[in-house]
Amino acid sequence: MTSTVETWDAERMERPVPPPGEPPPDREVFIRVRGLHKRFGPRHILRGLDLDIYRGETLVILGLSGSGKTTFIKHLMGSLTVDEGELQVGRWDLRQMRESDWDDYRTGMGVVFQHAALLGSLTVEENVGLPLIEVEHLPPDQIRERVIAALRRVFLPAEEILHLKPASLSGGMRKRVGIARAIIQDPALLLYDEPTTGLDPVTVSGVNLLTRELQHSLGVTSIVITHDMEAAFTVGDRIAMLYKGRIIALGTVDEIRASDHPVLRQLLTGAVDGPLTEGFR
Repeated sequence: MTSTVETWDAERMERPVPPPGEPPPDREVFIRVRGLHKRFGPRHILRGLDLDIYRGETLVILGLSGSGKTTFIKHLMGSLTVDEGELQVGRWDLRQMRESDWDDYRTGMGVVFQHAALLGSLTVEENVGLPLIEVEHLPPDQIRERVIAALRRVFLPAEEILHLKPASLSGGMRKRVGIARAIIQDPALLLYDEPTTGLDPVTVSGVNLLTRELQHSLGVTSIVITHDMEAAFTVGDRIAMLYKGRIIALGTVDEIRASDHPVLRQLLTGAVDGPLTEGFR
């Protein structure tokens, strides 16, 4: 009998999911991606991304290093420009942005970096308040008030840690401070870059639950890029699998768990042999 994996040739495994159709009646498309390509010299990283992300949902993007997930996020951040295709976030068409538009666009976006990316020479208050200092130019008393509110949103003892430097905090606290900085301007879009990397299991669970809590309390649209399956299943409303620059699977947690796609099965089971490790053994 032929195994399931043997029936999946390379062409089928790399075949992208169909482009999105009409959204469900209770959903609003917030991010629209059509035919997105990105090349770096001879390397074709994104090879025709088609995706709708709904307002207020948390979409998890799975993929190993080199799959294109960070490249996609950098397009949303404005760090990379579109080579080919369409990319729209809310009212913003990222292909047509003028230089003067980017500050306004980024005000509506928060980014949670992989290792928090806090500045070691600044206090917690200064790190979290940095967007308010650099962008909104608010007076110190207003900045402190909003910093305290943001720290409380992520369940940190604000007044006790305002004066501390990042080196005095645990890994989990640094991550929460990074999240507080990301939400301090009440963004419509939150981008998480490997939010649980390097954390212990208990802290990972806490960060995952916090991600869900912020989605519910702020109504924010979130994109989480990760290869952590536990995190993906905990925080995701839907999950997309990026493989060789294309989305090869997209669905709810239950749909992804039930998928027989060999790439997903290898990621889910952690098997050594499979398409993700082809050519390395």
